[in-house]
Amino acid sequence: MDERVRDERSDIQTALEQLTAAMKNSEEYVRFKRAEAKVAEFSGLQQRIDEFRKNWYALQSSGAPDLFEQIDQVEENNMDFRENPYVQEFLASELALCRMFQQVNWTIMQNLDFDTDFLRG
Repeated sequence: MDERVRDERSDIQTALEQLTAAMKNSEEYVRFKRAEAKVAEFSGLQQRIDEFRKNWYALQSSGAPDLFEQIDQVEENNMDFRENPYVQEFLASELALCRMFQQVNWTIMQNLDFDTDFLRG
């Protein structure tokens, strides 16, 4: 392998390690890990959250024509569950962490002049 290519890979690996360390120290990640630890104190709560997350993701990815009606139904079916402050904090912190992941991804794509116009059509 060319020495220059090896050095570039090393630079990328170093940058990834630095990015990962920065993300682990971010407010979003620390908040998420704190919420995750709190949820773990309650038997079965993480499983309920995971089931909700799985269903929510499937619903959002379904492209169903009656998506808004289905969302309303999921919200209604899980109203008491979603009122739990530990569940609220977990889901809110997870959302903030996911938004950070999205920001990192989009920033990289935009700065590498990666064409994403096909996604708009």
